[in-house]
Amino acid sequence: MIQSKIRTALISLLTFGAMTACVQVASSAVPATKVGSKPAPRNLNQKPFVNGHYVLGPTIRMNGYHSYEPVVVIVDMSSHYTHVLQLQKDEIVRIMSVSNSVGKGATPTPPGRYYVVRKELDPKWVPTKSIDPKQTPVEPYKIDKRNGLGVAKINLNKFDIALHGTNSPTKIRKDVSHGCIRHSNNDIMKLYGLVRKGSVVYIVKKWRGKVLNQQDFVIKHAKARKKTK
Repeated sequence: MIQSKIRTALISLLTFGAMTACVQVASSAVPATKVGSKPAPRNLNQKPFVNGHYVLGPTIRMNGYHSYEPVVVIVDMSSHYTHVLQLQKDEIVRIMSVSNSVGKGATPTPPGRYYVVRKELDPKWVPTKSIDPKQTPVEPYKIDKRNGLGVAKINLNKFDIALHGTNSPTKIRKDVSHGCIRHSNNDIMKLYGLVRKGSVVYIVKKWRGKVLNQQDFVIKHAKARKKTK
């Protein structure tokens, strides 16, 4: 009788130990990273960047668009092309190139680093005084084909510069604008769908040798806090 009770107790103890071991194994299989946690920041010398910089070469590989990655836009005035780049894994790739028109000699497009502040579909157009001294607003292109902005407008943060459509597609690939960057209405809609508020836009005189910053490929959504007394 005593031996039977001892045997039963040993079986229960062994069963409990096995169950505990299974729980420990199952727990150890759960990844330590929380779902939705942000990846660790890139090292400044992690490919393809060197000290946080990347220099554009003569060519760049073309690849498909990744909707979860931000883009950087390069407006190359010398070639009359607007390029859209993305950082995919450890490589910067080109996902699209479309033709553009830039500023004429009297009203050149200012080169520099910009970012997108606002996007507009079917914008109204306020002509410059050189075109219309009264600057009478023109209804959206779908209503009035005199609208020089075309079907969409991507506003940048300086000098009232914008990437937009056109009502004169035959003038694409020329230096004819008042400073903005024109595209065909078809192409501006493609660009419109790729950029977001905060996307970096470089306007450059020449593509090759342009230095990009690692931070260009990270869109900051945080708004500056207002100072309170």
